[in-house]
Amino acid sequence: MRKIPSLWIGIIGCTMFAIFFFFGPYLPKVDKNVTPHSYVVGPESNLDFILPPYVPNKDFILGSDKKGRDIYSALIMGTRGTLSTVFSISVITFLIAIPLGAAAAHLSFFRYILQGWNYLFSRLPVFFYVIIISTIPFFIFSPHRAVWMISFLIIFELGKVGEVVYKSVKLIQNTTYYEAGILAGSKPIGLWKRYYWPNCYPQWVAYFVQHIGSMLFLLGQLGIFGIFISQSLSQQGSPAYSIDNTALVWPMFLFDVLIDFDAFPWVPLFGSMFITLSMFVFVSLGEGILEYHLRKHRGLIVQRKPFLFRWRKQEKSIYKEDKHNEAG
Repeated sequence: MRKIPSLWIGIIGCTMFAIFFFFGPYLPKVDKNVTPHSYVVGPESNLDFILPPYVPNKDFILGSDKKGRDIYSALIMGTRGTLSTVFSISVITFLIAIPLGAAAAHLSFFRYILQGWNYLFSRLPVFFYVIIISTIPFFIFSPHRAVWMISFLIIFELGKVGEVVYKSVKLIQNTTYYEAGILAGSKPIGLWKRYYWPNCYPQWVAYFVQHIGSMLFLLGQLGIFGIFISQSLSQQGSPAYSIDNTALVWPMFLFDVLIDFDAFPWVPLFGSMFITLSMFVFVSLGEGILEYHLRKHRGLIVQRKPFLFRWRKQEKSIYKEDKHNEAG
């Protein structure tokens, strides 16, 4: 484990984001309400009012956006909303894809369903499908837009994840020890416990973690085009309307990136850095988990017993040695 840098990078990075997730409101200089500031008083403390966005300074560590919200506080407080969204998408996708992929490896009916699913939604990147669906007026004005968007993302990703599960199960079925289990009369539950799960779960867990990173990348892409999971329309003046993001998430800083990067580069810069860092962390963790299990399978990593068990065993050996010395 010590010789797998990607695993350590992933663990350290996930620990950092876990601190932001659970203890973000209590970190130093974090405004848990992410209060917008329409103006601030200049350094002369007279009628010198400064309008947002504000450059990075002692009051706004990473600067502010156009609404005067502290980017540092918004990124920290937005960790919970962003990671909860992508984690929910990945969890539900895998909960459906694993039974579907396993069933496709045994029954031709589910195999045809999975092939059709992939044929339908793998012709174009998921990004384009989401843009097409999310701009339909029904989903724009729907009060349940967040549910619709998450559901569509799950549907678009289901075929790809199911195919990964299908191929990993088929790989096990082509081995001789699996055939021995069939000849021994193992039931489906026994095959799952003895053959499928022990051999497939490292790959599934690694792919699940990396899938979270890919969902973060997708949400970042959608944010550039002003497409968010939760959004509302606000009237700017008859008959013009604008789309406003209603959730505190990282991609909101990527909206109008081409305009902001020229005038206020810190606004999209720090938002994109947070998304890029989180993607790198989850991809590294997935690679590290897979590498760890591969080395363990090859016998390059020795599975040590828990510390408490070793400590008790050592204590018993010392006790027996003392008894032996007293008897002698």
